[in-house]
Amino acid sequence: MANRLNPKNYVLQPGRYALWGLIGAVVYSIPVAIFLSDPDYEKTWILYVGNLLFLFAILGFLYEFNKRRDENAGTLTMLAAGLIATVVGIVFACILAFILLSTMVPGYLAGDPQKNVVGEPANTAFDNSSGVGWLVFATAVIGNIAAGSSISIILPFALKADQTREKVPRRKQAEL
Repeated sequence: MANRLNPKNYVLQPGRYALWGLIGAVVYSIPVAIFLSDPDYEKTWILYVGNLLFLFAILGFLYEFNKRRDENAGTLTMLAAGLIATVVGIVFACILAFILLSTMVPGYLAGDPQKNVVGEPANTAFDNSSGVGWLVFATAVIGNIAAGSSISIILPFALKADQTREKVPRRKQAEL
């Protein structure tokens, strides 16, 4: 009975959310830095590679989360944990994106950036950063929400060892 009440078996420590969120933000920031070195509209696909890498980080978090719960975590628990890690990762990704924009785009904070997105369509809306900030922050928020939430919705149902119910006794778990 004492083993069932041990919170380490059932609750992932908050530091794990921050760790995996930071991992997701860092791997997202690598393609952002590559894009900011030469911001061309035809190279915006590089930003979506960052979203894919962010998805893989959340996937790794969910695998670890499920493993810590005897590989049979509840689906709603995994869904909530994945969404929490996604939100934490997005916050870190926005902070890192702002740092990258401030350092790699001269004049970004002054509203007169030296690097502009080139080759964009005529109907592109410009802001003070000539479109660079919008592209980076849109993928940091919208793209990472889509990537993180989609894998957080799909994976809990795929990872569950016993699909018939939420809780499985330990001796039954050994048979699976």
